Parts: sequence; C-alpha cells; structure tokens
Amino acid sequence: MNKFLVDISIVDAPAGPLQLARLVPERMQQVLKRTNEILPSPLLRLGDKYALEYLQNSNNPYLTEIDTIARLLGKPGGYALNFSFEMGCTTGCRSPDGKTAMQIYRTLDWPFRLGADVVVAKHQTSAGFYYNITWPGYVGVLTALAPGRFAAAINQPPMTYTFDRFGLSLPVDWVVNRWRIRKMTALPPTHLLRQTFDQCLSYEEAKIMLATTPICIPVIFTLTGTKPGEGCIIERRESDAVIHQGPACITNHWLNPKFKGRPRRKRNSRRRLEAMQNALPSLKGDFDWLVPPILDGFTRMAAELNAGTGSLLLQGWHGDEPQTKVLRFGA
Repeated sequence: MNKFLVDISIVDAPAGPLQLARLVPERMQQVLKRTNEILPSPLLRLGDKYALEYLQNSNNPYLTEIDTIARLLGKPGGYALNFSFEMGCTTGCRSPDGKTAMQIYRTLDWPFRLGADVVVAKHQTSAGFYYNITWPGYVGVLTALAPGRFAAAINQPPMTYTFDRFGLSLPVDWVVNRWRIRKMTALPPTHLLRQTFDQCLSYEEAKIMLATTPICIPVIFTLTGTKPGEGCIIERRESDAVIHQGPACITNHWLNPKFKGRPRRKRNSRRRLEAMQNALPSLKGDFDWLVPPILDGFTRMAAELNAGTGSLLLQGWHGDEPQTKVLRFGA
C-alpha cells in the first residue's frame, strides 16, 4: 500500500495542452520515463515514424503542437504517444437522484504506470472553459468536464478487423487495424473530443459532433449534459454511430449487435460491464462503485464528473493501490 499519496495538480493552461506541456516540462518527461518502462526507445521511434506519416497525410490540426512537444521531449515518443488511446475503461452515466444532471462514473485502465502523474488542466476556449483530466504532453482529450455545458469520456472499442477465427493473436489484429489508418484523413477520436470541448456550447451540439464527424478509427464516447435526460453512450465506427440513451454503462465491447470486432480484454470487459450495471441503480458516488472487477490491475485513474453541478472527484491509481489523494471540487 502506497502511504505517500501525492496531490493532483490543477494547472491553469488557458491556451491548451501545449501550454500545459510548457508549464510542467518535468512532468512531461516523467510521463515519457514511465512509458519507457514498457516501450523502449527503439519501439517508440518506430511508432513516431508511423504516427507522423498519418498526421502529415491527414493535415492534422494539432500537428504543429505535437511537433513542438516532440522537440520539447528531445527523445522518441512524442508522436507515438499522441496517437495512442490503447486502454480499457469502465464508464457509466446516470442521474444521482433522478432529478438532477446525469453524472459520469469512470475508470481509465492503461498498461503505463501513470496514476501518480495525472493532472487537471483548465483550458479556456471561445465556447467556455473546461477541465481536462490528462497527462502533460498529450494533446487530445480522454476525459473532461465543461461545467454548465457537458462532460465526456472515451472508451476503446473492439478491433474491427480481426483474424481471431484463424487462431491469430491480438498483436496481429492490432498491427492490421493500425496499418489501415496510415492513409486516412479523418481525425483521431481523442482529437475530435478535444474539438468538441473547444467548440460546442451545449450537450446537443456535442452529441451531434461526436456522432456525425468522421473519425479514423472506431471509438466509444460517453456524454452527459446539465439536465436529467441528457446522457448517452455513442458507439462509433469511422462514419456511422449507434446511440444508447442513459442511464447506461460501457466497457470495451459493443453493446449493439450491428457492429462487429474482437473485444479488448474480452472476459474482463464483460465482467466489468456487469459489475457497473449492477452498481449503477443504487450507487451514491464518492467512489462507492470502485471495487473489483471495475478496479483492476490496469486502473490508473478514477473519476466522477457532473456538468450540471460543475463537480469533479478524481484519484490516481496503480492497480488496486491509490497513488494520489482524492481531488474534489464543485458542489
């Protein structure tokens, strides 16, 4: 048990993720150091080459920011990490009392040991400000809260193109699915979610943008607004969507029968979904739902977000061991 829990920093970075990276460069280097524990520099160098090719071919709007972050790092990884959301997550949404805004209950699971390095960056845009739960050096958005507008989170879906029936391994599927993206021009899902927070004024605007904007790879979004009925899960492929009205839960396999693919962490995904579905109707919050199998060996962050009250509850984890103190603000 980690007895030395650190505080989660709230960093005022109105200009966005690049400003965050410049404000806390030592934290960005720490993120890369954690990544190198699993992915050595030669692999990251290959990942950089692949990611840069896609970003250039697609005229990605954040390429200049990622170029700068890569220079600030001075080591391989800047491009590869910004093209990654290889995670398994558990997310649910419901109104705590049936009368107020729906709330997101969320874990982010990742192989990298980044629980102690999570920060909250406050960004200011023409649509309003929002709190980005992130790691310095990452320009996309994975989980965020815009008080008075909406809150949202990303889950990774199954791999669309799979050779599972031929007995081939998950790494083969990963290579095939990622190789297909190189010549695509649509946004990565994490960049679309950032644009949504930067540009959308309301839940309805965000819902339309997330459900209709072309993306380069499938994804699952959970979105909530400021009213009791504003909450949904959006299952996305590159050019189509299936929307499930909240209250609802999602992990890392499709809820709808139309979309096909190989589920990530298949058995664990279904166990986590069942556990969240069982907890959702009666949970009171304050992480009363954060128990196994929702909390597992890959958990790096747990959060509760409510756009109606503007409240946030957040803690960094490494498996079943907390790494940070609980950050709480809002109603």
